[in-house]
Amino acid sequence: MRIVALAVAAALAGVAVPALAQDNAPAPAPAPAPVRIEEWPTARVAAMGQAIFEQDRAASVATDAFVAHFNRQPPADLTGWVVTPERNAQRVRFLRADGEGVKSGWDVVVRNGVAGSVEEAATPLSEAEQAQFRARNTAATNVGRLRCSSPMNAVVLDDPQSDGWLVWLLTSTTDANIVPVGGHYRFHISADGGTVVRRDILSNTCLDMPRPQRSAQGQPVGMVVSQIVSDGPVETHVFLSLQNRLTIFVLAGEKVFQVNGARIREVRR
Repeated sequence: MRIVALAVAAALAGVAVPALAQDNAPAPAPAPAPVRIEEWPTARVAAMGQAIFEQDRAASVATDAFVAHFNRQPPADLTGWVVTPERNAQRVRFLRADGEGVKSGWDVVVRNGVAGSVEEAATPLSEAEQAQFRARNTAATNVGRLRCSSPMNAVVLDDPQSDGWLVWLLTSTTDANIVPVGGHYRFHISADGGTVVRRDILSNTCLDMPRPQRSAQGQPVGMVVSQIVSDGPVETHVFLSLQNRLTIFVLAGEKVFQVNGARIREVRR
């Protein structure tokens, strides 16, 4: 359980060690309880984790294609992007600053994780695309106390349970041997993209975990993490499992769950 020990050590990093207490010293104040998040059924967790992975991958490969298209010198008025599902593909639309607003600039269609060519956008931004971009910015300005990387990656999806948006701000890393488990946010944003309806921090701490490496004994079984803000895995566990092609075992309460891509099952109480 070395990985669990590393997780605990990381969670305690930066905590000052108090001096030896005197006999009459007051007892230390108890640590605040972790804030519980809005919990979802397993099927929704799996579906949203899969959708996060697909949009994040689409944005990543489209950005690579976009940067290459402009010889690593993107246009000065580039200001972000939105991603729209289209049948079996996703259209990544890169946006240009337009006074106080934005307008469509270039499109890259991504199919099965492969980016197509960079094309001038043929249509203006729809109201939904403008609201999607606004929702992303609204989330970014309401991150709050726990920000574990800069920059953070953003994913914006239609909320299937309302007329609003779901926005995730995801901790990022440039180290292929690190899995950023902690510090991810989930936002419920209003339909117009301008109001935070609810904000959940999907972990209690920042936590970068070393990716398990193949050894002389063979391929590692997976990674073990603990979860104290919910009673089971959350969608970012699914996302990280898919992104890293790695099984993640989640200890939540007195249960152990196996997250293998979008497949979640309880393996032990």
